[in-house]
Amino acid sequence: MKTQAIITTALCALLGVPQLFAQQAPPAVQKVQQAIQAGEHPFFNKGMYPEWSKLTPEQARTDSAAAMVMARHRLEAISNIKPEEATFENTFLALSHAQDELEKVQNRIYHLKTVADSDGLRQVQEELMPLWNELGAEVLANEKLWAVLRSAAAQPWVQELSPARQRYVQQVIQNFHDQGADLSPEQKERKKEIEDEMSMLELEFGKNVQDSTEAWELIITDPAALAGMSADWLDKAREDARKHVHGDDAAPAWRISLRSTSAYEVLRHCTVEATRKACWEGTRTIGTGQYDNAPIVARIMELRRELAELLGFKTFADLTTHRRMVGSGENALAFVDGMMQKVKPAFDAECAQVLDFVEKRTGRVTTALNPWDRSFYLREMSEEMYNFDADSIRPYLESKRLVDGMFDIFANLYGISFTELPTQCVKPGEKPDAIAIETWHPSVKAFAVTDDRTGQHLGTFYMDLFPRSMKREGAWVMPLGYGKSGENGQHRAPHLAALVGNMTPASADGPALFSHRDAVVLFHEFGHMMHVMLSNTELEAHAGTGVAWDFVELPSQICENWAWEPEGIASFGYHYQHATPMPEPLAAKLKASRFFMPATSNMGQLCIAKLDLEMHMHYDEKFKGKNLDAATRELLSNWQIAYTVPGNSIMRTLRHCITGGYCAGYYSYKWAEVLAADAYTRFRNEGVMNRKTGSDFRNEILSKGDSQSAAEIYRNFMGRDPNPDALLQMQGLCK
Repeated sequence: MKTQAIITTALCALLGVPQLFAQQAPPAVQKVQQAIQAGEHPFFNKGMYPEWSKLTPEQARTDSAAAMVMARHRLEAISNIKPEEATFENTFLALSHAQDELEKVQNRIYHLKTVADSDGLRQVQEELMPLWNELGAEVLANEKLWAVLRSAAAQPWVQELSPARQRYVQQVIQNFHDQGADLSPEQKERKKEIEDEMSMLELEFGKNVQDSTEAWELIITDPAALAGMSADWLDKAREDARKHVHGDDAAPAWRISLRSTSAYEVLRHCTVEATRKACWEGTRTIGTGQYDNAPIVARIMELRRELAELLGFKTFADLTTHRRMVGSGENALAFVDGMMQKVKPAFDAECAQVLDFVEKRTGRVTTALNPWDRSFYLREMSEEMYNFDADSIRPYLESKRLVDGMFDIFANLYGISFTELPTQCVKPGEKPDAIAIETWHPSVKAFAVTDDRTGQHLGTFYMDLFPRSMKREGAWVMPLGYGKSGENGQHRAPHLAALVGNMTPASADGPALFSHRDAVVLFHEFGHMMHVMLSNTELEAHAGTGVAWDFVELPSQICENWAWEPEGIASFGYHYQHATPMPEPLAAKLKASRFFMPATSNMGQLCIAKLDLEMHMHYDEKFKGKNLDAATRELLSNWQIAYTVPGNSIMRTLRHCITGGYCAGYYSYKWAEVLAADAYTRFRNEGVMNRKTGSDFRNEILSKGDSQSAAEIYRNFMGRDPNPDALLQMQGLCK
């Protein structure tokens, strides 16, 4: 072997690259390989933890270019495999790793945009997106590559592969077909044009939501206008005003923003209707005016319809659902419509109950509800019905104790341990401590997950829980890297992910006291995190949350239950000042309040799911050429309480269905909620802290990823198919 070939082979081995890619690498590839080895491409360094301070926009340009050189070289190598030389390793497995570096660049840019957005990140993503799309188009246009894969998939040796590998072969072939590998050259070119335009529109949509959210503020100088707000909220609002140069000690001011812990708390608690109305009107500025998202939504829907038709599907919903549990857009819409019909009688009764309550409280005849009054009076109704103020449990939900208690619950259920790791946020050019894991913000923590029986390091996750400027609203889990399977009896490499939220932050003189809603959101996202950390699949392509989209919310939905159960609360519900446990009567009231207005809660989520599906299936008939807000009201008028003032369409702001993975898939929240309610019956029957049940859930659901079909995985845990009425039964809406 020549010296250069030996060096190249060694580099590829160090980089975890299949041996195939080491052969006859051209100079450009050799240069990149050497640069990677020298640590010159931090976006895809080989260490487990990213060096976040080095992941600058300029570095993204450099590393993306290098990653694309590597990807094209590997794809070309696969394309040149002869039929008699084809194996699973040098075709399908090689393909799964061909764009490893590029996926890291894309992954880390996207993550940083959500937690620390900047003009530089926006600009570099806009620059690189067309180049990434171009590479994707090249893959689909590569007839040699497609011929190699089709030929390999038909070889007898495929039948001798493990079930997971056979499944992956089938999935790759189906993916290529669904992505247009069989289209004509002209059709492929049009597909690329569509995807390029959609990418830019989706970026613009997200920017509009972010910028309009950041642009609005309400400055209050009269404390009487904030009657009903807690002392803790007032302290935070006053601090926020000072940060934005409003008010001082002599003349204090309070700043309200469109963050979930600000304006939305006013809508729930402020007794001054004028202040609530001003905040509601503030929410209507998101995705409107100079940040108008309506034309963007219209164009995206047209492009998605064209793309679906180009790929041979009747609607975009059919394209997105045909390989999911639900099977088709029509089935998804039938599921949503069926659920709406089932809850409609109870929903109508609840609406009448709300209007009657408001009429009695205000003394005014009430046939329609002010939208700025909805959250306020629903909270008051709940407190009256259950003799329970949800804020009364905040002192028992101190953030650190809550996180530690949550860890205790799932450590017991799954046989794992959590260890906080030292972290450090450094500025570009600074050198972090040798033992510290670098983070993107000083408030971010990191935790290692270890298997109690084997001592294996299963994974590490970052936890970024508090709101700040230029951080996206909401909560989510971002997988940052799945560990490779071990060989020769060795443990697999650990996984890496981030759990991000916008929970109630600490005040100047006190700890962060979460609302119970914060706690439920945290438990929900932690369910996703466990899906990542406990993944144990043969192939990385099957790991973690890469499952059928209408199955992915099962682990998160089921995890919420422990935030309500007395057995769960016993692990985290301690008073932040004197460490006394939450009184049992208070915990009982909390649990009793869980399904307050269950039909209203269900209907709200079902309305979004219906809107999402109808837009992706019947846009021309129901939306095209119409005002987006008016068309939305027309579609959903029979399924919503009567309002005095019309609101904006949620599609102006709902990133899930425009820029995220839930386009034509929002139904999956309710679909998975049904699965979770049904699966939780095992815990209710066998014990909510039963380790045997938890072990079964870990082994049969969380560890399997997408290595089997979702239906098969579910049956393995439950021993039967799902009960479609499980959720409504759990909520008392049907027998």
